[in-house]
Amino acid sequence: MMILCLDSATPTARVAILDEDGRPLAAREATAARHSANLLRLCHETLTECGATPSTLGAIACGAGPGSFTGLRVGLAVAKGLAMPAEVPLVLLSSLAALALDIFSSPETAQVDLAAPCIDGGKGAVHVGLYRRDGAELVAAVGGPALVLPEAARQTLAPSVKDSQRVVIAGNGADRYAGALDASLAAAAAGWRRLIVAGPTAISIGRLGLVRRRRGEADDLSSAVPLYGRAPDITVKKTPEK
Repeated sequence: MMILCLDSATPTARVAILDEDGRPLAAREATAARHSANLLRLCHETLTECGATPSTLGAIACGAGPGSFTGLRVGLAVAKGLAMPAEVPLVLLSSLAALALDIFSSPETAQVDLAAPCIDGGKGAVHVGLYRRDGAELVAAVGGPALVLPEAARQTLAPSVKDSQRVVIAGNGADRYAGALDASLAAAAAGWRRLIVAGPTAISIGRLGLVRRRRGEADDLSSAVPLYGRAPDITVKKTPEK
């Protein structure tokens, strides 16, 4: 069984194909302001490299967010567009959880107890969560998710962290607001640090997707929606007073 995996929660769209044991067979990525021009191409390239088609896949795994509203909509539309005609199961995964798995996969975090994925939430805010390693689930949430100002990220997650635990915060939100985060971490007790870790990767999305598929889980193609992390910005036109 092969599984096609993709994530478009950040400006870098990532696509990969994994085998049933979670080994990557092909991977592509592209960074752009909008993913509508490249995400389907990346899927085609990975499928071609593996000699696969959507109908030969065991499943399609898609990062559901939180993250860029437009990016998430494009990602889910592509995933549904490939899964529906091929009648392939679709599984949605938290992009924060995938980023946490990327953090734990870094050689620099071998002794780290908790991962704090941090994804840019726009308008000066970040999406943050707190995860621990988990044998069966790969990662398990212990705090969040939350949408906060960068300088409040540590304070938001701190109640879920024990004094002796070591925490790494990483992601494009942590990179964008490095100054505010570093100032907050410097004021914390020892054990918090920021790293540069690329993600959420499609490989981590796929590994988490395989966990769900082994349990026989899948998401409904007609009702599946992104995990935006906050309400969309919609302005309702006021009715003129008479």
